[in-house]
Amino acid sequence: MLIADTGERQRIANLLGVNPISLTRWASGTSNPRPKHLYALLEALPTQREELIALIAEEFPEFRTDIAVKEEMPQHIPPVFYARVLGAYNQQPAGIRSTAIRGMVLQQMLTHLNPEQRGMVIFANHCTPPRSSEQKVRSLRIIDGRGSPPWHRMENNMLFFGLESLCGHVVQFRRPIHIHEHTQKKRFYPTHYDVKAESIVACPLIRANQIAGCLTIISAHPHYFTDTHMNLVNSYLDLFMLGFDATDFYNFEQIALGIMPSCDLQAPILDLFSSRVTRLLIKTAHQQPPMTRPEAEQQLWQELEQEFLTMAARSSLPMSIY
Repeated sequence: MLIADTGERQRIANLLGVNPISLTRWASGTSNPRPKHLYALLEALPTQREELIALIAEEFPEFRTDIAVKEEMPQHIPPVFYARVLGAYNQQPAGIRSTAIRGMVLQQMLTHLNPEQRGMVIFANHCTPPRSSEQKVRSLRIIDGRGSPPWHRMENNMLFFGLESLCGHVVQFRRPIHIHEHTQKKRFYPTHYDVKAESIVACPLIRANQIAGCLTIISAHPHYFTDTHMNLVNSYLDLFMLGFDATDFYNFEQIALGIMPSCDLQAPILDLFSSRVTRLLIKTAHQQPPMTRPEAEQQLWQELEQEFLTMAARSSLPMSIY
């Protein structure tokens, strides 16, 4: 019925990378599509997804929605990538080693877990360092990320998260969380609800009895992450941990996350971050030795964290324990 319209038939064919006549043959039963094309058909027709799944399963009893992903996606990390990461770990200067390794692993994960290169974002949250070793870790902050449409520019995202968030629960309770579709997220974490996010995997970054933060992977497709995906995520986590120094980790008992405001409330304040850093550097230029930019940024992150904790306490944000 859908491909009776010439324009729609051409649109679907373009998305699947096949000739329009192939769609006609599949519909008439003169030929059968490959599993990867069946999976792609579900993505090309999202409003008919549920009906198509039932119809395809009836005609192809062996069909699973993850078959195409497994067919196209290597089930192991390429050995050459291990070599690249280890080379960067040994050869990069200390000042840029962590950032370089995290960027490499995030980009490789995005490419590997999402062969279509659309509808996925991966980002890391790090524990915001407290002002002194006697104080607790009160929040998490995005330090790096990579995304494909509809998510962009994760590299410059600076949001704070606390116990009101999914990643906050992952860090506070030190266990991974796997969400299969958006209603689960909306029910338990309404403060940071993203209508585009369907499947979500969030994993704690743990080394021995210490934790550095959380790695979160989001897909725009429900029930996206298969056992193959999860095995790969665990393997990539081991590599990703090389992007953190010993000082980036905190003992479990140091974690006492507070509540952070919604992204919308944080955004206008965070937009002024660069100008606040500049003003602080100018203000402290006369001191000896002068404050460096990383030191200024660190001080402002801590100030912003306190601002947001106070803001959230005043607004009585909703919160649910997962």
